[in-house]
Amino acid sequence: MNKRIPIIAVFLFISTGLYAQKFFVLWDKVNNIPVSRASVYTTYQGKVKSTFSDQQGRVNLDFTFDSLTVSHINYQKVCVNMLPDTLFLEQTIRVLSEIVVNFAGEPVWIKPMLKNFVKTKADKYRNDVVLEYDYETQNIGDTVLYRFASKGLVRKNEFFEIHPVKSIITFKNQTAGCDYSNLKNTLYHDFVSDMDEKFVKEHTFYVDEQTEGLDANVAKILFKSKKGWKDSGYLCIDTVRNVILRAKRSTGLEFNMKNRTNAFVRSTINVLYGHKYKDWQIDIEVEYQQLGDAFYLSSCQYANYMQEEFDSKKRKGENIYNVTSIYKAQPYQEESVNDKNAYLILPKPFTMKIIMSKKETKQEEMLQNINKEYHIY
Repeated sequence: MNKRIPIIAVFLFISTGLYAQKFFVLWDKVNNIPVSRASVYTTYQGKVKSTFSDQQGRVNLDFTFDSLTVSHINYQKVCVNMLPDTLFLEQTIRVLSEIVVNFAGEPVWIKPMLKNFVKTKADKYRNDVVLEYDYETQNIGDTVLYRFASKGLVRKNEFFEIHPVKSIITFKNQTAGCDYSNLKNTLYHDFVSDMDEKFVKEHTFYVDEQTEGLDANVAKILFKSKKGWKDSGYLCIDTVRNVILRAKRSTGLEFNMKNRTNAFVRSTINVLYGHKYKDWQIDIEVEYQQLGDAFYLSSCQYANYMQEEFDSKKRKGENIYNVTSIYKAQPYQEESVNDKNAYLILPKPFTMKIIMSKKETKQEEMLQNINKEYHIY
């Protein structure tokens, strides 16, 4: 009997370690709100176990860990060995709280000013200079961790073109390629480029009186879609020069499906693979800087959370993508690169595509054939 006691004690100790705290909540330390869609993961010998926080910030772990990493594009990354009931996260940027719009209170001057902005933005936001860029993207799925960092030069002709100088891939092996998808989204779909008369017509606007840190001529304008789907944010606009200096936009499932996919392609893939979107959230925050008499995109934080389901003989199951990226740019101080072959075309982004042209395929291959380093975890 006495010999069994140590064995039972060891068993209880192991069990306690395996089934210790498995539920906790992620909470915004400043705004006192839950943090949703945060990545929670652990890595060991090339294997990844991960999950995500829900809308209430709750995290349920179904795996054991020695150390755990919590990552969210709007918050500082946290690594822990033991979990409290609530883990407080500190912001890296100011997080926009839920917007409640008074539809009867829209100032009459806002829409005329924004319509004028749309008409004149092409002259004010030009891409005729070479910029030095720094781009990093991270994708955390159910069983995979991937990071890609790229530094180099970017310019705009018919398409955006990049000259990568340094590229690093973090993955479990050397099979992963370069991921420029969010760089494409950032450059081709920044806030100003997507803002048109339809945007002005389909949103309600009002002035946020909280303008701390902004110049006297700058107004912070909050907006929300009239259609009832998730599409809201804010823009900071210089009312004298009529230029947008900063903006944030958050869009949800209905908006992203309608505006970022093709209905025919979507239905075709649904027939082939039984595909449907269960959730799709995109958050983008941008800043613009002045260079001479024009403005350029100086920074962008881009988060794309997508939950897909497949139900066919060819493919079954659920995929979760939690892709975040940071882009920063500044004017290139040295002489421009004269070698035209040094620049590679960055094709326009696409969410779904059944067939790629030979030209597009070649462009994508050239982006993958650049010199790159691998960091294996």
